[in-house]
Amino acid sequence: MDRQLRVTPLNAQVAIFSPGAPEFPEWETGDEPAVATTTAILIATRDDLAGEVTLRVRIDAAPVDGFAEVLTATLLLSDGVVASGSFLSGEIERMPLPTAGAHLATVSVDVPGEASSVLVTLTPAT
Repeated sequence: MDRQLRVTPLNAQVAIFSPGAPEFPEWETGDEPAVATTTAILIATRDDLAGEVTLRVRIDAAPVDGFAEVLTATLLLSDGVVASGSFLSGEIERMPLPTAGAHLATVSVDVPGEASSVLVTLTPAT
């Protein structure tokens, strides 16, 4: 299962989150490549004036060459759906998951802190 979209990264960020009850993380310094809570992940991207960002969400897939892993976190997706995109610009896409519950989320980017391409792999936790 794979979903890809191009979004306008307002405030130089994109998100992946549980649409039912997202608790968005706070940036501590603003220099982090990504930050997370148990229900949402924010990923630092290039500025929106530099153009759209490609955000790809994959389920239980192998790593991809050319991307740097910047975060691994457990994401609780209790309703069996994950939302991704730019909530600030209203460009959100929802993706049904094969299983509901906890997923290990691995976030990889082309350029840490200024990503133009983001890859998130979700693996159901056992």
